[in-house]
Amino acid sequence: MQYLKYDEKYQVESVKQRLQQVFQEQLYAIYLYGSYVCGGLKHKSDLDILVIIERSITTIERERIAKDLLQISVPIGHASARALEVTILDKESITTLHPPYQYQLQYGEWLRDELLNGAQLSSQYDPDLSILLKQAQLHHVAILGPNLNLWLPSINHKQIKDAIRDIYPHIIAHWKDDQDERNQILALCRIAYTLNKKTIAAKDIAAMWCLQFLDQDNQALLQLMINEYTAQGDEQNWSKLHPELEKIVIALQQHIHPLLFEGV
Repeated sequence: MQYLKYDEKYQVESVKQRLQQVFQEQLYAIYLYGSYVCGGLKHKSDLDILVIIERSITTIERERIAKDLLQISVPIGHASARALEVTILDKESITTLHPPYQYQLQYGEWLRDELLNGAQLSSQYDPDLSILLKQAQLHHVAILGPNLNLWLPSINHKQIKDAIRDIYPHIIAHWKDDQDERNQILALCRIAYTLNKKTIAAKDIAAMWCLQFLDQDNQALLQLMINEYTAQGDEQNWSKLHPELEKIVIALQQHIHPLLFEGV
């Protein structure tokens, strides 16, 4: 596992201190998960932080935390610090209730402009939280509190499959949107890998595994995506390659559909 740089350590410590001020003894745990502990942080990777509290959050607290995170987090691609993705969950809700789970707050850099223009963070049910929690169970570092697997019941493959079934149609419908083609197609690769292997891998590892389902031309195109994601190749203008990328999406769909929908 790689070490955090000075500015990244400062960000994590700042988040910890701000949350301790807000929640005090009801702050149960803070974990790093995602790329930092699985596959390594890439040039534009978020630093993923999972926060567990022992109560719900008030509207005033959400506003305060959002303001703090806007100061601590930085836009993607900053020279030394990281874009943060912070998810806050109520411990009781994820240990006693059935999915889809509800987050008390989720912050990411994709929300920066909206928040600066007056939008408010809110609590929402999100099927993707089952996948998030499974990722964290597989690989995490505790910044505060006990090991995650000591208290959180294991997220099973059925829960993961149900969550994928909820989010998959949205990815298929919107993979061309918001100039995010690369990340959406890599997400499809991870879905294919997860359904086949019954575990979760880093996006680039999953994409390398998916090369076997593509013809030679599409293999080369997906390899370009992998190289860009891992900062080993030049950035591409993916919006100009939609017809070619569509072939990759179709090939991945053909692998995913039988595993996801047959026998439902």
